[in-house]
Amino acid sequence: MPLSNELATLTQPRCFDSLSQLRKLNLKTDHTPTTSHPRQHSQLVITHDFKGGYNENPFNRSYSFEWLCAVDLFIYHTRILGTLIFEHDDSFNDLQLLINGPQLDTQTNSKTKYYLSLNAPPISTYFADRLIDLAIHHQFHGWLINIEIDLLKVLGDLSLARQYAASIKIWLDYLRLQGQIRIGSDWEVSWYDSVSYFDGRLNWASMLRASDNLHYFSASSSIFLDYHWSPFHLTSSQTFVNRFIAEQRPLDASPPETLEKLNQSFQPSMDLKVASNQLKRSTLYGVDVFGRGCPYGGGFSSWRAAQEVLKAGFSVALFAPGWTWESDIFHQDRVNLEESDSQWWNLWWRDERYFWVGLLDSPASGTQDLLSCESPNAHLDSSRIASEAQLPQPRKGAGHSELPQHKPFLELFPVQHKEISPSFYTNWSLGSGHGIWVDGEYHLDAKNGIGEWSDMAMSFPKHDLSIRGGGVWGVHDGAVVQAGAARCELVGHAGWFGSGSVEVKEYAVAQPADGTVKCLWMNTTSVSCADGMECRLVWKPIDPGTTGLLGLVFQISNHPTSPTNPQKSFTVICPEGATEPAVVTSSLLPPSAIDLEAYNVKTSKLDEGWIETTCQLRTPPLSSSRAIIDRVGITAPSGTKLSHYLGQISLIPYSSPSTTMKPLEVVWQPSDLTQESMEMRSHHDEPAGFISKPGKLRWRDGVEGDNNNGTEEMLAWLMYMTKDGSGEYSDFMAHKDAKYSLMGVLKGVHDLDLVGFIPPTFPAPPPPPPPPAQPVHAGKARPAELWTVVFIGIGTHGRRVSHGCCPLL
Repeated sequence: MPLSNELATLTQPRCFDSLSQLRKLNLKTDHTPTTSHPRQHSQLVITHDFKGGYNENPFNRSYSFEWLCAVDLFIYHTRILGTLIFEHDDSFNDLQLLINGPQLDTQTNSKTKYYLSLNAPPISTYFADRLIDLAIHHQFHGWLINIEIDLLKVLGDLSLARQYAASIKIWLDYLRLQGQIRIGSDWEVSWYDSVSYFDGRLNWASMLRASDNLHYFSASSSIFLDYHWSPFHLTSSQTFVNRFIAEQRPLDASPPETLEKLNQSFQPSMDLKVASNQLKRSTLYGVDVFGRGCPYGGGFSSWRAAQEVLKAGFSVALFAPGWTWESDIFHQDRVNLEESDSQWWNLWWRDERYFWVGLLDSPASGTQDLLSCESPNAHLDSSRIASEAQLPQPRKGAGHSELPQHKPFLELFPVQHKEISPSFYTNWSLGSGHGIWVDGEYHLDAKNGIGEWSDMAMSFPKHDLSIRGGGVWGVHDGAVVQAGAARCELVGHAGWFGSGSVEVKEYAVAQPADGTVKCLWMNTTSVSCADGMECRLVWKPIDPGTTGLLGLVFQISNHPTSPTNPQKSFTVICPEGATEPAVVTSSLLPPSAIDLEAYNVKTSKLDEGWIETTCQLRTPPLSSSRAIIDRVGITAPSGTKLSHYLGQISLIPYSSPSTTMKPLEVVWQPSDLTQESMEMRSHHDEPAGFISKPGKLRWRDGVEGDNNNGTEEMLAWLMYMTKDGSGEYSDFMAHKDAKYSLMGVLKGVHDLDLVGFIPPTFPAPPPPPPPPAQPVHAGKARPAELWTVVFIGIGTHGRRVSHGCCPLL
């Protein structure tokens, strides 16, 4: 989280090194199961394994994965949170504990079903239940199970090895089925193909094969095949899948799967995968970005292997995308730089963006198309691949290394519509920053305040519909008219909230007919067309003399699919005189299906030169319940140029704006720093002037009658400290810059373990008149400074909604 360097906090580990540690965790397991609709597109699965472990220092700007909006599954590859790994023969004792369970004592909750005797040796569900508990507690949706132990070698007996391989299948069945019951249909258990079901030996098949991995595939939601594959393996897996599809059986042909009747049959689960068209989609072929035995050598050519997998109809599991940060190939232009240097980050972002998006430049002369430029490291990587494959070295330049062939991954995996949501918000922030923007004000103090930071909670959806360059279009006589092209770049030198903003600059302007509004799509959304929505756009003109007011454009369709060749219809609200912005709605539905009406369109000035455009949306009472707003973008008047910074787009259920702040209960609980398994996290080793204040800060909504335990979803929390201010909201607004110091921007948490802090500095006030002389009393202690902490809640529409404070006594 973006924290001030003046703070020292405690951090509890979120992973553990042994199953014994898992037994000790106190986990919150209340959860209401959810249901989602099966999707049909090939998946992009990210397996994020970082060489040397993860760097989670919040005071450095480090690697962050910014493309989550295009990802179906994200596997956090660490032990043991998100991935369960047993590698090498000496891990067999851990595997035994996992399958057979611990010795249960009399203190075990007898109401919980920990143990099932389904096979010999008996199989315990204790740790399967605890892994589901952990997923509920940390709000993730499943596990990658990676068992790379040669059971035949360890046990030395074929019958025992087969017996243990069968026990693993039963345990997987339970983990999958019980997870679906407790968490919902999004629960995912992915099996890494390694142990052979036939004899328990290690055998990375790299394809679907009945003797080795069919039973494990049936017991899991998906199977993760190794990246040492070839076209032969893809073809063999296609044949395997086609046979199952050709022999499709009715779902009632086998007894249904139940927790009471788990067995070695693969048929019921495979029948369900075939019936729901999930068989190919749940087959994940590995693509290693480091290129270790992977076709085409990985690196910037990883897209070639991914494209082969997609052509075969399977899904892609991209392994170690942190290659753009870690690989030695990049050290030639990062020589003499440390990973903590800002220039290292800039060079990494150039290469990362090329891998996923392509680098954008000005339009080609005389055209409306944006060019893609090759990364300087693309030729070096092509030379590496040629050397490893013993091929002739490529010549330098476009056509001889990557361009014009290069396909960024977002071209192969465009953002898909997710489950219908009641709201959408983005400020396009990265998961790291150099300073931070709050309400258009830049906060940067590398020594004593918020400097560089990394926090994936601050990463928000990117502008997927224009990040590779956007086509500007207009509406004339009910038809689309092309109007130019725009470059939409993430920048840090301007921002509203987060790491920065999107800089939109229009090129190759070709104005359509007079009176036609111009539009530019920004983001894919999946927001329900519920009656009573509010949309908020925060923007700032780069050149006020040539830019007009920005408005909004929406597209509505049916979820999850729209017609193949839809007939678009448009509604344009374009006020005369350009005193208010234009709003456009584009529909992919028949005119009788839904009518999305925009009204109450207005603009308001914000701080630091920013402007907000808001409008409300309503639909008829009998509108389709499956209709969604699936795209949102910006509009500008004809005759003006798109040259703006974009700070936020939000689309939420409308509620009447409140003129008062909701109360926030802030509690300070001092402690003695004797907690176990805690580490101090501070930018300073032995900071001068450090004030020791060990304890826990907690903040909760203080509205009576709320049933959310005071932890309703908020966009973020702003944490300030003051010595001379009262902490009241009126005092904060009147003296924010003079008396209050921003100490942190927190997201997804409601408590903070504090060690202490360095007193923040403020502008020196004018000297007060000298006080009257007082007699000196020997032995009287100097009163301690009283500091007050202030929390301000930011709602999902991006506005301040709650406030609370308390003294650090």
